[in-house]
Amino acid sequence: MRRVTFAAAIGNTIETYDYAVYGFLTVVLSKLFFPGSQPGVALLSAFAVFGVAFVVRPLGSLLFGSIADRVGRRPSLVATLVLMAGATTVIGLLPTAETVGVWAPILLVVMRLLQGLAAGGEYGTAMTFAAEFTPQNRRGAMTSRVQIGSIASLLLAAGAVLLLSAVLTPEAMASWGWRVPFLLALPLGLIGFYIRARLEESPEFRALEHTGEVSQSPAKESFTRYGKLIVLVFGVAAFQQIGYYVAFTYAQSYIIQLGFTQGQATLATVVSIAVAVVLVAVGGPLSDRWGRWPMLLVLSAVMLVTAYPLFAALSSAKTLPLVVLVTVAMGIVPALYTSVAPATYIEVVPAKVRATVFAVGFALAAALLGGPALYISQFLVEATGDNRAPAYFLMFGALLSLIAALFVRRRRPQGLVVDRGEPAGEPPLDREPEGV
Repeated sequence: MRRVTFAAAIGNTIETYDYAVYGFLTVVLSKLFFPGSQPGVALLSAFAVFGVAFVVRPLGSLLFGSIADRVGRRPSLVATLVLMAGATTVIGLLPTAETVGVWAPILLVVMRLLQGLAAGGEYGTAMTFAAEFTPQNRRGAMTSRVQIGSIASLLLAAGAVLLLSAVLTPEAMASWGWRVPFLLALPLGLIGFYIRARLEESPEFRALEHTGEVSQSPAKESFTRYGKLIVLVFGVAAFQQIGYYVAFTYAQSYIIQLGFTQGQATLATVVSIAVAVVLVAVGGPLSDRWGRWPMLLVLSAVMLVTAYPLFAALSSAKTLPLVVLVTVAMGIVPALYTSVAPATYIEVVPAKVRATVFAVGFALAAALLGGPALYISQFLVEATGDNRAPAYFLMFGALLSLIAALFVRRRRPQGLVVDRGEPAGEPPLDREPEGV
């Protein structure tokens, strides 16, 4: 179980690390890849490139989700890891606009698209793989451990940027320092590949193979028979996506715009993420005791009423300790929510299309809500002139997920092989009907 947890977590770690590094270096990258633009326009352009990776995530979810449901969870996990680590390493080697002109942002967009393709299948397959080894009364704890990899990678990315900002001059950071965090993806990817290539297949997929129930067209079946479940996964993921990127990625750029240095803004974000790691570890086991949908409902409601006051407090903060305190407070609810949601996705979707439905619903939320989160948050500030405006987007995501939690309540969790105590690969007994 430790090996399964670590194998699933390391891919999520690399995926989120790659995205987070770009987010934390957005201010620097905007000057290197969009140097001719006004500062505000350049920053928006860099945020737009951040969001581009999310546009292709639904395509990646169909591709790698189908591989996971037709061929196996393990081959999909290996493929997504190799593609993600490779694209991120290349970003660290890209020439800037000063060297190749317009080709610089074009190449950056291409690499971001490849990252997005890999990310579309990584999260859903990794969570599915880990959960299918775990009984229901421990599934929240297990998936939250995998989720810790995602949060910890934010800490790793923020720590790398903070360290470089502290030891390098701004000129050195703009010249070559920004490349270092991206190039770290290569050794991380090699470690992840070694671990995942040695994994065995999940008990649930082996049981499907044994009984001949493996779907031959999981993408088609997902949309024709389980479309409502895709919508449900999307709704649950809405707040997870928006809260995650607003609280743990956009907050850094937001604090810089309040007049604090990049080092101070990154420090505030690092402290917030460190607290989030602890909360994620706590939230999953709590959902095993209290249930998934009650926690999703309560957390969404809390964010709905606290988002605006938190942004109001942050926008008016004048000292670094106060900024750190409010940034930490802003990340509490998103951290707890993101520890509960993964087990929910697993339990509302039947096994033979689980990876595809999970990946597609989650990727659509990422493409429509998570990817544009930085851009939309900044656009709201620019368009309204109100530094508190990003709170409205956060509240929108919380409202969508609150409604989705009510529908989760109406669904009985799907039984897995490990829940029934059957040997992996043996014919499952009394399998429940899998219709919607």
